[in-house]
This record gives sequence, structure tokens and C-alpha cells, in this order.
Amino acid sequence: MWILGSRVQIPLAAPFFPAVYFVYILVCAATGRSYVGHTDHLIRRFRRHCEGGTRTTREKLLQPYVAHWEVFPSRAAAMQRERYFKAGSGHRVRQEIVAASLLSAKTPG
Repeated sequence: MWILGSRVQIPLAAPFFPAVYFVYILVCAATGRSYVGHTDHLIRRFRRHCEGGTRTTREKLLQPYVAHWEVFPSRAAAMQRERYFKAGSGHRVRQEIVAASLLSAKTPG
């Protein structure tokens, strides 16, 4: 079971779960490029991306924001969902999420 999220509602912590894992999609506001990853602490991981502490996104995502996140009860489930977003029909779903987030980011209000 997983819970959908958006860039508006980013959890600070989930102490009521023994362990949770997040799958997230980052989007660069400047270039529109995206990145999919998983972590056990979404805020800490996002900060590392923003500070340039992640080799894979340091030069690719200049102004990253969390466009989408999901919560999973196990690391294995999160890794499976991450792989889904990186291939096949999941890649198309990822592109739709990125396009919608870029559109909402440009819309005033």
C-alpha cells in the first residue's frame, strides 16, 4: 500500500510508521529535467540534492523541486516503484507528472 503526495505536502517525518520509504520525482524548474529516486528520509535527501551533494543531479537539476512523492512500507516496494518510473509505461506516467508539475509551476496563483 502506498500514499500519493504532491509537491505541496512534503512530510517532515512519519514517526507513526516503524519504517517508511519514499519514491520521489524531482524536476528542475529551469530546464524541465527530472530525476526519480528513493530514500528513507525525503527532506534530508531533498536538501542533499539542493546543496549539490548528489553526484547524479548536481549539474542536471539546477533548481530542483519535489513534483511527486509516494510512501511505501518497505525498501523493496519503493525500489520496485522507482524502477517502474524509469522504464516502459511508468516512464510515460513520469513524463505526465513532470509535464503537469511544470504547467502548475508556471501558472500564477
